[in-house]
Amino acid sequence: MNKTFLVLFSFLMFACNTNSSNEEVFPPIKEVTLTKEESIIKMYNESVLPLFKNYTDVNIPTEFKIEEDDLSINAGASFGYVEVSQGLINITKKHIQLFALSHEVAHIVTIPQARLFGLEGSIPKGSITNDYKKAEYLADLIAIHLIKSKLNKEFSLLSTDFPFLQNLLGGSTFTHPSGSDRINAIQTYLENSISSNNDEAFKNNFLRIWKME
Repeated sequence: MNKTFLVLFSFLMFACNTNSSNEEVFPPIKEVTLTKEESIIKMYNESVLPLFKNYTDVNIPTEFKIEEDDLSINAGASFGYVEVSQGLINITKKHIQLFALSHEVAHIVTIPQARLFGLEGSIPKGSITNDYKKAEYLADLIAIHLIKSKLNKEFSLLSTDFPFLQNLLGGSTFTHPSGSDRINAIQTYLENSISSNNDEAFKNNFLRIWKME
């Protein structure tokens, strides 16, 4: 009797050990490392495009082009595609990349945004500030407003890195205000947003830039 029990017990133990050893073990999932090019495209699709989702009447560009031979930090956007330099891809400051891409898309929505504020026609020329420079101020304003309103973490990083951004924007040209003037315009919006709110400050500064002399 005892011998039969011992044999049965041994069989059960063997069966349990066999089931345990046959359990399928899956290797840990490895995190996929994106290239710098893949990373900036991912940022554009997941962070920049959603910023402009309320501009439903505008064809926001979805195709991404890279100028591999251009090592300057530059970007541009047109209806259908956005183009970036290899230099912009190479920098490690993601919040600067975000601002640069948002600024370029903001050029496309500037006139539709003006219409929302009751402004008609193209950007007017001022006696001191031409329409090219106004376009840059307005694109900066739209970009910083959307980032501040919707991407808190990225805005915090960007707002502490204005000296780098100012240096990156460079000096004044016929078509672009100086980096210092552009950062000052952004700071004016930020200061106004404290005394009122983001949307009111955005509208007031948009109208101010539009009507600049």
